[in-house]
Amino acid sequence: MSINSQLQQLFHEQIQEIKYLDPGYSGHASDVWLVKTDSEEFVVRSSRLNEAPDHEFWLGCYNLFGIDPRRMCHFEANAAMVGSISSIPTPRVHAHKIIDGKEYLVVEKMNGEAPQSFIGQPESLLHQFGIWLAKVHLHRCEYFGNLAITQREPKESFHDRLSQTMRELVECDYEEDNKIKALLDSMIRKLSVLPVPDHFCPVFIDLDPSQFLVKDEILSAVVDVEAYAIGPREFDFIGLEYMLDETSAASFLTGYSTILIPPDISQYRTIYRYFYRLLGVQGSVDLDQWLAQKELF
Repeated sequence: MSINSQLQQLFHEQIQEIKYLDPGYSGHASDVWLVKTDSEEFVVRSSRLNEAPDHEFWLGCYNLFGIDPRRMCHFEANAAMVGSISSIPTPRVHAHKIIDGKEYLVVEKMNGEAPQSFIGQPESLLHQFGIWLAKVHLHRCEYFGNLAITQREPKESFHDRLSQTMRELVECDYEEDNKIKALLDSMIRKLSVLPVPDHFCPVFIDLDPSQFLVKDEILSAVVDVEAYAIGPREFDFIGLEYMLDETSAASFLTGYSTILIPPDISQYRTIYRYFYRLLGVQGSVDLDQWLAQKELF
């Protein structure tokens, strides 16, 4: 069956045009189409994976948080949570159907353009971003896992599960990377005595400017929310150090601090950065360069 015939089953109206939306990088878990019917435009999402995740980013999310990118329940639950925050809208889910054993999600098309970077954005936009993220972090949890509740474990066992996940990622993906392999045992030893952070909440594991849309110099939508998890808020700040500079971080913190006191990530930085490198959230960066990234928080 052609993709046109498959997608037509999702709509009552006749489809007039289908455009595949390529995110511009390899390894993405979802196929995404812009679909124009007789009267409206929608976005359709479906997983590209037929088997359980087996490497890097999605393997880490699957093992640590129970996020299975084949299941659209995660996007639905994440969109519902993010949509409850008024600062930046997220797409509404119009339909969730299974066609030939594959899940499809029809969501609202949002207006705006994806920014290339947070650096150089207006101070007001970064302030808005900080307020929004702090409002997300207000949803505190006593567990880690995911928002669809397919996995939930006490936060006290988070570092034990993180250690197991890091070891599996190195064994699966980094057998040929001597720098990464050489640091694994040291990182796990340090993690075994590191106190588990107190503040667990929804965190955006692949937080990146490309997940947002901008219109009229404000963030008009957050559109790609499939990788939201419940974990320590320090994770978001680890990710932000790779996306902001001192000027943009200052504007972001001004907004965040109106809602919450930012965390001190100094004791978590090196180990959590190592884990984020294993996930490949910003690609295959040399480990020394990755760990030497400027400290902003």
